[in-house]
Amino acid sequence: MPFCSTRNLPLLARCLGFALAVFALPLDLAQAQQAAPKPAAAPPVSAEPSATTASFGDWVLRCQRLAADKPERACEVSQTMQVQGQSAPVAQFAIGRIGKGAQLRATAVVLPNLSFPSSLLASVEKDPSSLELTWRRCLPGGCVADLAVSDDQLKRWRTTSERGRLTFKDAAGREIAIPLSFQGLGPALDALAKEAL
Repeated sequence: MPFCSTRNLPLLARCLGFALAVFALPLDLAQAQQAAPKPAAAPPVSAEPSATTASFGDWVLRCQRLAADKPERACEVSQTMQVQGQSAPVAQFAIGRIGKGAQLRATAVVLPNLSFPSSLLASVEKDPSSLELTWRRCLPGGCVADLAVSDDQLKRWRTTSERGRLTFKDAAGREIAIPLSFQGLGPALDALAKEAL
């Protein structure tokens, strides 16, 4: 007796139902694929870059657009300090502003091995004046200190040929000094001032 015979009507109905399901399934899939909406076209790429960099001696000017549809950008001049032979930075120091009309801020990021309470000092080696940055937060990748700065505070740094340093206390209470170069800072700050925000 064949599998799909007329004597066994319920079985025949099941066979027909199975055959319809098997053969109709590819048709349903094809129709579903045709009816599926096409993905939206990618937005057009702006003629203006979303991020730019320029080097000035030991400093790098970086600007990045804050929103894709607005021309406003955040810009900073920064220096990254690394131990020779290692790829990861031990510190970063930046001066910049976020948004039009915002005050300049000095920001430092160092490895999270600090003693609290303390602060970070940024200074020229033979100059008793320094910028005292306040610790704001510590994350697994580093601790951040910052301070609002004026052009008057940066005036000596623009022209000095002396070495500078970032100084702070580590978790054991030892004073750590990381070299800071001022080579190229003057032209970098001039370029930062000319950036259209």
